[in-house]
Amino acid sequence: MGFFSNLFGKKTCCLCGSECGAMSREKIKNKEYVCNVCIRKCSQFARVSEMDKAKVQEHIEFMNKRERLLNEVLKDSGKVQTYPSSVNEFGIRFFDNCGFFTIIDNKNHKNKENHEVIRYDEVLKYEYYIEKNQPSEQGGAETFKEDGVKITLLEERKVNDDTKKKGLHPHPYINREIKLPFRKKEKETNYADNCVQHFDFIFGVHSNQTALFGGPSVAAKRDFAAMKEMGKLMGDVVKAAASGDDANPEDLKDQMQAAQDAIAESNSMGLSRYSKAADEALGKLG
Repeated sequence: MGFFSNLFGKKTCCLCGSECGAMSREKIKNKEYVCNVCIRKCSQFARVSEMDKAKVQEHIEFMNKRERLLNEVLKDSGKVQTYPSSVNEFGIRFFDNCGFFTIIDNKNHKNKENHEVIRYDEVLKYEYYIEKNQPSEQGGAETFKEDGVKITLLEERKVNDDTKKKGLHPHPYINREIKLPFRKKEKETNYADNCVQHFDFIFGVHSNQTALFGGPSVAAKRDFAAMKEMGKLMGDVVKAAASGDDANPEDLKDQMQAAQDAIAESNSMGLSRYSKAADEALGKLG
């Protein structure tokens, strides 16, 4: 009796204090429970069961803040690109002016209170995927099942010198692959490729390619710009020394910032501009 009572009996949500049955709760660490009403505020891609009460509370606050960001800043930011243009399953909406994207979920949106709002620089990798149904008969042909985009965010434990140089930021809560099916019917337009190409643009994947009619690549131009800004900074320091005056860091503040921005742009293959935009967008929340 005690076993079934513990398994199916009502429990108290450790966050809001409401009673919740076996089908309307999730067990977290320390043998505590969170009701479905509170779970609706969490990310559908985060493993809430692996968190304790304090971590779940922090996560909900994080999600609430990013929902505010979406409604108060991103939606009025101007440039927006959505793939697919008409979402049946999942989709991604890019806010390039702010360095964030949101995941559109037309199948599960009623079960979640907060949207998935993710910084560009939290993405560790992304890729197109396709799945096919195995033939029902021997010798038969495979048939299309679905395709879409897979995204992996940077975890804190995977931060290293390389990810720091690239300007990547760890996501504090999502530590599993995000799989987003864009279509279930092959006859529909393939927007997953377009989405991957947009990610390629953000992360400067083709920056090392030279222009069609010759000339330096985008990456080479960024390297040159970084060297140019560093040259200006060193020139100002040398001029100050030659005149007998000590170089005042405050006087060189703008030039130092320009040099730092140019170096970050070069090291991150252009991602740093989106990181700066994301910081500015968050700053608008106060």
